[in-house]
Amino acid sequence: MPMEKRLSASGSKKIIINGISLLLAVIDITLVVNRSRFFYEMLIAVSGYGIFQSPKMVLLLMAVFWLTGAFVFYKLIDRLLCEKDKRLIRHACFWGILLAASYVAGSDLRAQETIFLSAGRVFGSLMATACLSVAAASCVALILKDKKPASGQGKISGKRYPLWQTWLFYGTVIFLCWLPVFLAYYPSVFAYDAEGQLYQVIAGDYSTHHPLLHTLFLGAFFRLGGMIGSYSAGMAVHSIVQMLLMAGAFALVLTYLYEKETARWQRLLLLAFYALFPTNSVLALSTTKDVLFSAFVLLYTMTLYHMACDRKEWMEPKQAAACVILSILMLLFRNNTVYAFLVSIPFVYAGCRKWCGRGGDGKQAGVSKQYLLLSLTALLCFAVCSTGLRMATHAHSGSPREMLSVPLQQMARTRVMEEQQIEPALRQELEKYIPSEWVFAAYDPHLADPVKSRAVIHDDPVGLIKTWVQLGIQHPAVYIDAFLDNGVGYWYLEDISHAQIYGIGTANGFGYLSTDNRTMPAGCEIVPRSYLPGLRGLMEKIVSDNEYQRIPVLRIVFAPAFYWWMLCMYIAVAVYRRKYVMVLPVCFLTAYYFTLLLSPTVLIRYMYPFVVTVPAICCCMSRDCLKNDSENIQ
Repeated sequence: MPMEKRLSASGSKKIIINGISLLLAVIDITLVVNRSRFFYEMLIAVSGYGIFQSPKMVLLLMAVFWLTGAFVFYKLIDRLLCEKDKRLIRHACFWGILLAASYVAGSDLRAQETIFLSAGRVFGSLMATACLSVAAASCVALILKDKKPASGQGKISGKRYPLWQTWLFYGTVIFLCWLPVFLAYYPSVFAYDAEGQLYQVIAGDYSTHHPLLHTLFLGAFFRLGGMIGSYSAGMAVHSIVQMLLMAGAFALVLTYLYEKETARWQRLLLLAFYALFPTNSVLALSTTKDVLFSAFVLLYTMTLYHMACDRKEWMEPKQAAACVILSILMLLFRNNTVYAFLVSIPFVYAGCRKWCGRGGDGKQAGVSKQYLLLSLTALLCFAVCSTGLRMATHAHSGSPREMLSVPLQQMARTRVMEEQQIEPALRQELEKYIPSEWVFAAYDPHLADPVKSRAVIHDDPVGLIKTWVQLGIQHPAVYIDAFLDNGVGYWYLEDISHAQIYGIGTANGFGYLSTDNRTMPAGCEIVPRSYLPGLRGLMEKIVSDNEYQRIPVLRIVFAPAFYWWMLCMYIAVAVYRRKYVMVLPVCFLTAYYFTLLLSPTVLIRYMYPFVVTVPAICCCMSRDCLKNDSENIQ
């Protein structure tokens, strides 16, 4: 083809791409404006100030937002459509479709309480997903694209400090930043399951409903308070000890990043996140089991990363012992951990055999065998410790209701939404397990506890399962809606239901986090006494009044789904850049996420392992992806 024709064809193609990009940009920004909760809440918030109280100024603000968004979308989409790397496009589109589908499904659930309406509405949602997928894929492509390291990037210049000094510095900074919050919430954030666990300690009647080790850990400080004459003082000691443990764990991770020569700005940003992010400072004082469990998950994940991505031979004995101990503590501090741990083992083992180590099959087999040996040892020790704790405390088993949160929600939603469409015989069977006398008032699409606590399941569990299957066959759409609605906060970035599950407000201490002070029996009260009431009032505005939701961009960092999608981007980068070994450390986290989808509700404390771990593992990746291929373990 002559040069002139080729240039003409190239120019025509560019014009077509520009036109498609502009059209998609206009469609996408319109879809975002129409579906976004954040956009309208931002307008409402801004319209209450100064010149923006005028309707004309509000319209002008909307126009500026729309035009700015359209321009950004146009540039991103145009860049993606002009991309020559077809593999990059395929990978970006895969994750873009998932992101767009989650956004559309979440907004449909919020607005219509279902993703299944008329055929026209379903078709419209599919078209919206297709259009938004292009914009989402263009954003993902920016993350996936290989970046050439700048000269000297990743190297730490200047004096190198001993690792123990670095750990002490980071830990001290984090602890000191948390100290004012401790004084504001003195003696502790005595919330969540603390009351029920300490009732077990007082009565000597233990249950495996809550992890026994954490109940005993919490009970030890409660008993200490009884010995010194103040249960509040005992809880204050618990807060200090837990703060030290959490600060020490975060400092270990930051020290590891320092040793890896991660960029200084990343370490400082992560330090600020650990020290100042309200979720971290408030939960560091909380009596919930999820706090220490999250620390163990963080250290376990970083240990796996070190084993799989940094080393080419076996771990040293101390590191191997630490891996086993962390695994055992993880398993003992959360009842659902064992399922995720068992699922992750074969994936990590197979990955270690294929990708870990260089220079011969012997070393590759050595790493994989070591991981398998350590994991099996941890499982065996967990079984022994768990049995020993149950025998020592004479604990009785928890209710199987905890495993039925989603099935019971599905049955209850079907009864509430489709009562008249259920066949009479099946409705009669359903009445045995989900009676009509309470289900219509009790059902909450985002919280399974009201249904789970009242459902009749012990008399005929086989009949319950049979009824659940029959009802699901007849009403599959309602079952899908129930599953999605119950866990919407785990995957929909604009969800706010997770921050108002139990209510909102400083008066009762419920909101994004629970900071209410649970009631204990007479003589065993935990009496709150704030030494910094002004700071406590400020923190309560954030975590109980949910004032963080007024901040347009920062509010996303509070969303549980943000950390799931951040993990997905980590996996996407590892797979696209063929750093497959980097996926192995997060296999457990990924498996654990799917157990959360079956939990009774969405709370940030359930996602706390992701909150503390995913930012750290992303820092590791950003450093190792700058290395030459010869430096990385492929």
